[in-house]
Amino acid sequence: MIELSLFGRFVPTCSLNPGDRAELARSSQVVACRAGEVAFTAGARTRRVAYLVEGVLEIEQDGALFRVEAGSHEARHPLSNGAVYGCTARCLTDARLLYIDRDRLDQIMTWTQAGPIEVRDIGEDQSADWMVAMLRSPVLQQVPSANIVRVISAVEPVEFAAGEVIIEYEAPGDYYYVLVSGECRVLRPERPGGPLVEVDRIPPGEGFGEEALVSGLSRNATVEAVTDCRLVRLTARDFQRFLREPMVPPMRLEEIVEGMQLVDVRLPEEYAWGHLPGALNLPLRDIRVRCSELDASRPVVTYCDAGGRSASATFLLRERGFNARWIEGGVPQSRLVSR
Repeated sequence: MIELSLFGRFVPTCSLNPGDRAELARSSQVVACRAGEVAFTAGARTRRVAYLVEGVLEIEQDGALFRVEAGSHEARHPLSNGAVYGCTARCLTDARLLYIDRDRLDQIMTWTQAGPIEVRDIGEDQSADWMVAMLRSPVLQQVPSANIVRVISAVEPVEFAAGEVIIEYEAPGDYYYVLVSGECRVLRPERPGGPLVEVDRIPPGEGFGEEALVSGLSRNATVEAVTDCRLVRLTARDFQRFLREPMVPPMRLEEIVEGMQLVDVRLPEEYAWGHLPGALNLPLRDIRVRCSELDASRPVVTYCDAGGRSASATFLLRERGFNARWIEGGVPQSRLVSR
């Protein structure tokens, strides 16, 4: 784990509080280089911002050469922070460099800078709590920076006592929630018309309530507070505007290429009647517990008959770090083959 005080040596990470630095450390890395080694080359594409932690570098930029020494004023600033390296860095001594994911840095800086301006009617301590919880939400880590201020200004803090129902089974979708503190449980009938039974628990930092908002269908589970809970929520309208669009990118059937994982999110009976060649049957209801069957390093394409279930599955998969898209409008039966 990176020592959090390291971020205090550099700009703009020096402005972050310990909680924000801890979040940034999750997507950062310190790399050791030997004298004479080229740390990075001008023109190479990168997703990272580079800082010099120890040693001396020779920087070649636009035909000019100059030295940067760790601890100097120049070293407080990024060696390179664009989508491609703007210079070549060669180690004159053994050196250590800090690499920070550029998009994550941009997101955290936007959250922390915009948050105090946009938050209303929330105490200072509570504001810090819910912003940390939202930063840890896998969904909100994928929100474009342009949408962050909108999300911050739109969220509403709410509290529920232990035993209270937050979401009711078969009710219309109205809000998307992120749990800030406490614990919730998910209840769902094992069979149509059967009693509700507990199927899952929700810890702080996790979001829920997205399936009905993505699909347009009624709630498929009840969510109940196990302990006293603090949450933030977005209305269905704000969820659609700020989260659904960037989180659920559609594609056409004709865009499928070799190497993509095809996932049929319909019921096994539907899958047996006909499916795309090579597709894995992973029903929407099982996505949360069975997504480990997929290869996280390969793109995923979900499909169903009309698009609603596959859009919901895509959101759930992207929550869990998969590069997932869905076939807009669904796949017609004429394109499916039976076993």
